[in-house]
Amino acid sequence: MSWRLEPSPRAHGVEEGLAARTHDPLWLLARQWQLGEFRGKDAGTPGLINVAGSTTPINAWRGALQNDWSAFDPQARPLDRLVESEGESAPDLRERLEAGAHFQRLLAHAGLKRLGPAFVTAHPFDAEARADAAFRADALLAAVSGLQPDGLALRTTAAALAAGQPAAALPIDPADLPAVGAVAMQWLAWYAEEFPAMPGSGAAATWRQNRLEYGFAVSSPAAGGTVLGAQAYRGDGLDWFDFDIDAAASAAAAGDAATVRINAKAVPTPVRYGGMPLPRFWAMEDARFDFGSIDAAPHDIGRLLLVEFATVYGNDWHILPLKLPAGSLSILDSVVVTDVFGRNFVLERAGRSEPKWNLFSLSLQKPATVATHPAQAALFLPPSVGSLLESSPVETVRFLRDEMADMAWAVEVTVEDALEHRIDRRSLWVGHRSAPPAGDPAKPSYRVETIVPDHWIPLAVEQLPGSPLRLRLTAMESDDGGVPRAVEPRGRLLTEAGPDGRLWVYEEEIPREGAIVDRVYRYARWQGGRSAVWTARRRAVGAGEGSSGLKFDILDPS
Repeated sequence: MSWRLEPSPRAHGVEEGLAARTHDPLWLLARQWQLGEFRGKDAGTPGLINVAGSTTPINAWRGALQNDWSAFDPQARPLDRLVESEGESAPDLRERLEAGAHFQRLLAHAGLKRLGPAFVTAHPFDAEARADAAFRADALLAAVSGLQPDGLALRTTAAALAAGQPAAALPIDPADLPAVGAVAMQWLAWYAEEFPAMPGSGAAATWRQNRLEYGFAVSSPAAGGTVLGAQAYRGDGLDWFDFDIDAAASAAAAGDAATVRINAKAVPTPVRYGGMPLPRFWAMEDARFDFGSIDAAPHDIGRLLLVEFATVYGNDWHILPLKLPAGSLSILDSVVVTDVFGRNFVLERAGRSEPKWNLFSLSLQKPATVATHPAQAALFLPPSVGSLLESSPVETVRFLRDEMADMAWAVEVTVEDALEHRIDRRSLWVGHRSAPPAGDPAKPSYRVETIVPDHWIPLAVEQLPGSPLRLRLTAMESDDGGVPRAVEPRGRLLTEAGPDGRLWVYEEEIPREGAIVDRVYRYARWQGGRSAVWTARRRAVGAGEGSSGLKFDILDPS
């Protein structure tokens, strides 16, 4: 329990308060007793601290849709990119055009610009690419495509030239083959860096489309082999609390992962923060911090602990920084503090005698096969980026509950075409919507059903024997000049289907407030200044229920 004292001066000046007259010294003793100062211990100030332990790196990972472990080097790339990226089987149209243009630049730099037209003739864009609506809509790209080779088709030829094999479709002088082969090798290295092939990684192995979230696990040889699983990661920033210990899973082989001993000895530093109580009576505290204005309910334990730490126990805490590598699991064996009187104190882990205390601790996955695990006392530093740049959503799908229609909907708000142009589905529907046939304005109109926008795709309730309730995506039917037409999703988020050919999600994944799933581009820097760019998915809470206006068998008097 703590108390807060606030003076209430009766005068307008500050002279009386600054004087701080003491009329009754016994009153000060009573206030010390009231504030619990007499219950203090004669503890010495920490003078030296010895820390011993070990840190072990993560050496393997696997997606929720995989059974085997894959080797993982935390220093090579961030875990975010490995987990979230959308693996592409082939580059898109814009990337194919850029790859062809880069090959032309390399030819010109090598003094072989005269061979450029031959590569364009031998590797044109196919009819399917030219028939793409996005490709035809961009007149500039359509015109430039006739002057550049198709980078996708060029890859096979470049591999042959790099291996010293002549290309039958290219009239290249044998004297130029070595120089062209060097250009091909340089271009293939650039191609591999720009469009890296990471089989068995990314959303193809981690995205649980029936849960609208990522699922994956990492393995470390620490504590006899530890598996940390993240089964409900929503793409909102990877951190240690997204992981739980999977005691039932078998860890990957240790391999080359080496455990490094921690032996640190230093003088601890007192904790300092803005607004902390100052020890001197006449010192003025920072007015920018007002802990008394923090609003905390009785059950808000975390906020109450923060206020109590800041106002009562803030000057009793010391820190000893330890530099640990990202992507490691660290366990401390002993922490010994030597005070200024020469006495040694062995510090135990907070909450060791309290089984329900798990603040900053790794939890066991439910259902747990064991009561405790050695890694629960470990500090996990995931190899995730601290900060990144994120684009605005290139694709957005809103999952809504429609109580009036007694249905759920997957609403495609924004999608992306083959040339990475954003398309507003509602604007597209309004622009192509055909007017209903004219009727007699003097008579009421009868409608079998109202018109629902074609980007509102229904989720039908389905109950299979022995399985929980789920919602299955069904084709939306639109009236195209009196002819019914099935409208399929245009984006990636809804076109991914299971073995039965249709996307479905568990019924509990779309609550009353709904859900929003976005596709965004992310850019981050990793160790050594290496950059990483990928496309990620992010799930957030929706904005509430929606209404499609769907009605059946109605008579419109207007």
